[in-house]
Amino acid sequence: MNFIEELPNGPLDVYRKRASFNWKLLKLNLEGEDCIISQAKLWKFIKSNPEFQHANESLSLNATRRRCYRQLNALSKIEGDIFDAWSHWLRLYDPSIGPLRRIGQSTIAEGILDLGTERHRELAQKFFDVRFIGCLGFTEIAHGSNLKGLQTTAIYNPQTESFILNSPNFKAAKCWSGLLGKMATHTLLYAQLITPDNVNHDLHPFIVPIRDPETHLPLPNVIIGDLGEKIGLNGVDNGFLMFKNYSLPRRNLLNRNADVSKDGKYIAIMENRSQYFGTFLSPLATGRMGVTIHSTMFSRLALTIAIRYCACRKQFGPPGKEEWPVIEYQVQQTRIFPHLAALYAWTIFGYNLLRMKEAESKKLKDQKNLIAKNLEIHALLSAVKPLSTWTTQQIIQDCRESCAGHGYLKASRFGEIRDANDAAITYEGENTVLIQQASQWLLKQYDNFQNGKAIASPFETAKFIPNSEYILSLKFNLSTVEDTFKLDHLLLMLKWLICYYLKKTYIHVKKMKINGSNSFEVRNNSQTYFARPLSLVYAEHAVVETFITRIEDRVFGDSERKVLTKLCALFAACSLEKRLDDFYVGGYASENSKLQFLIRDGIISISQDLVNEAVALIDVLAPPDFVVNSPLGMSDGKIYKHLEDILFKDPKNFEPPSWWKEIRSNL
Repeated sequence: MNFIEELPNGPLDVYRKRASFNWKLLKLNLEGEDCIISQAKLWKFIKSNPEFQHANESLSLNATRRRCYRQLNALSKIEGDIFDAWSHWLRLYDPSIGPLRRIGQSTIAEGILDLGTERHRELAQKFFDVRFIGCLGFTEIAHGSNLKGLQTTAIYNPQTESFILNSPNFKAAKCWSGLLGKMATHTLLYAQLITPDNVNHDLHPFIVPIRDPETHLPLPNVIIGDLGEKIGLNGVDNGFLMFKNYSLPRRNLLNRNADVSKDGKYIAIMENRSQYFGTFLSPLATGRMGVTIHSTMFSRLALTIAIRYCACRKQFGPPGKEEWPVIEYQVQQTRIFPHLAALYAWTIFGYNLLRMKEAESKKLKDQKNLIAKNLEIHALLSAVKPLSTWTTQQIIQDCRESCAGHGYLKASRFGEIRDANDAAITYEGENTVLIQQASQWLLKQYDNFQNGKAIASPFETAKFIPNSEYILSLKFNLSTVEDTFKLDHLLLMLKWLICYYLKKTYIHVKKMKINGSNSFEVRNNSQTYFARPLSLVYAEHAVVETFITRIEDRVFGDSERKVLTKLCALFAACSLEKRLDDFYVGGYASENSKLQFLIRDGIISISQDLVNEAVALIDVLAPPDFVVNSPLGMSDGKIYKHLEDILFKDPKNFEPPSWWKEIRSNL
């Protein structure tokens, strides 16, 4: 394990020596040698490269963007196809760099290959080779989540064998597209395809040149503007885009699923037209998977800073005794350690998503099975992306508060991390809208089951549905914390919750339909206490089930498996604790069962156990100090030395303001 760097000595040694496991061995078995070596190469590269040295002062918007693109160029010169493996880790250093590469090259190129045909293959390669830079053209000023309401039109003209693109008004301007503001040469555009017979065939994808690669100016009949400074992620240039009678060659329609002949006839490739829309949105599925993993990186960074700080920061203590590190206080443990458990749960789930994606990309694409898989993955990601980003936002906030006033310094990095994750709650699907899609898929599977049809769940995330009535008949009959916190018991309780909300929502929806509500009213009026919690519990169950499966991997030794089991149990129990009332109302727990006491006592007990493990657990996932870049979270634990260095580094901190006379003269 020589490829894993040693950590420096310091105040954190006290807790590192108390750990019951070897942190290097857990890191190796959790992430794998190849992954660790790849990370090490990245960290070594950025630490030694001049483009990645930390700025001494705040940069302007223009300087921030220039810096990020220069860093991207430096990374692009590295030999070998290694960037995709690095894109997730780069979020820990600067959350803007990954999207610049991912959107500009990979997302667009992969979208062209997924949605286009052989005639587009050469074009896709130009994005991989960085000869072109792309952006996604989904959202419009007046329509974001409702993609079917987009107004940009592509009307086919058989005389010129081209589509005429138009934005009918400013509300139809494409907006929020990353890299569009200043750099993109092309957009993967979604527009309403209209044939010469004046039939609107709904949304279709096109690859559209928008800037001249030689002059970098917008092409004729294209208007491009910048959205300006944002709350965060300012290394990414977001913009808006409008078309005025822009002529696009017919070949630029991405025609894997539908085409238009030279004379203007619409050609349906797929038999089931209702499945068209889902197949057109493959870039979003990839994006949502990435967002889930990236949010976990923000949690990783926030918890690295908070746990190391709390293990060194001393306040109060028993009378006549030395002050305690604040990590020893119960309120701090129950605030931070459930988040540490969530970090491990989401980290393991993210790695599993990547393995699923890789495995599926290697399989032959049987169209019928592919559709079922795409629908299930879409449902799963529509649930886990909101849950992961909301979870991360709460983690960052609690970590900031746990570091008290020092956590409010810009140098702590909490503000930067929080603002970066904040965007993820909205992009790739606004969370509140997105989770509705997961519940719709679950209700469809439940309806199939109720009507004697097979459920379509090739990834088995809904395999519990045929047993739902049996699961709902079960009663809680455990009497000890130890039994309650066995992983199979906690997982069963999560299954019960899914079945409870699934049946409850199904009955509610059916009743509204009987009473004459239309489909829009049914969907709108079944969210807050029905479909929404159904989707979130579905996501929690999937994460816990993945965690349990990973723990069973024989690669882990007894000490590693023991601590991972505690983390999994804590994550599951905290998910259940939020919905204790449901167990009583739904009849799973009786008034005398003491379920609430057992769950809460267990959460406190495991949190106390993790005091000795927390620093080593965060060492497993923490990036090196150059990447952490926070005086509160350095691996040596010398928080006051690093704070002093930062505060004394800038001479301006000791100078009167240039405007002091102006203010004094008015007193």
